[in-house]
Amino acid sequence: MGGGNGAKSASKRERNAKAKGPEAKSILKEKEKMMSQMCMICRATFMCTAKRPELEAHASGKHPKDTLAKCFPNLAA
Repeated sequence: MGGGNGAKSASKRERNAKAKGPEAKSILKEKEKMMSQMCMICRATFMCTAKRPELEAHASGKHPKDTLAKCFPNLAA
């Protein structure tokens, strides 16, 4: 009697792992690099692609007494 589907699947996973090589790439570190916008008051991070309205919404919602420039000093005026 031959192997079942479980044995075939396991052998296929092993072959694929060998073909890809030992380096398994994770996107977590790449995403951490993209989180470049940071609020200087609460240290909340935003992706580098965050638009000005999203940052303004954070500043007005979380820090109504402070200005946008105080939350995000590196944001271009």
